Amino acid sequence: MPERRAWYADGLRFTCTKSAKCCRNHGDYDHVYFTKAEERALARHFGTTLRDLRRRYIRIQDGYRVARARGDGCIFLSDGECSIYDVRPVPCRTWPFWPELLRRAAWERDVLSFCPGAGIGELHSPSEVRRALRLKRSHDRELEADR
Repeated sequence: MPERRAWYADGLRFTCTKSAKCCRNHGDYDHVYFTKAEERALARHFGTTLRDLRRRYIRIQDGYRVARARGDGCIFLSDGECSIYDVRPVPCRTWPFWPELLRRAAWERDVLSFCPGAGIGELHSPSEVRRALRLKRSHDRELEADR
């Protein structure tokens, strides 16, 4: 049987416009998850202990490390920008190329209708999209192992 061609086989256009909409709670997307390694990197970034980091920025929910919220958004959102951009976790690095968003209906409903940078700018090849998917899936497996 021939391999089924992905609906995004010609690539997907996406450019971050820094609208910070993805940093705000919306629908099912309201948590930023950190692996143990990402949590340690964040503590180093702030020059603090894990204990202090957890007190100020991270909470445990159902065994997962989750960024605390500030209002309707991520606690690391400051003046409309990510204050931890250089050490942001994989979900933030790979959005919108997540497995659950790469079904055509989800892409149209949850990405194109929501994000001003979706459908414009840089054309990401299918191999780039697959690379992001692999990274996100690996991150998700690591999250499960860290619980």
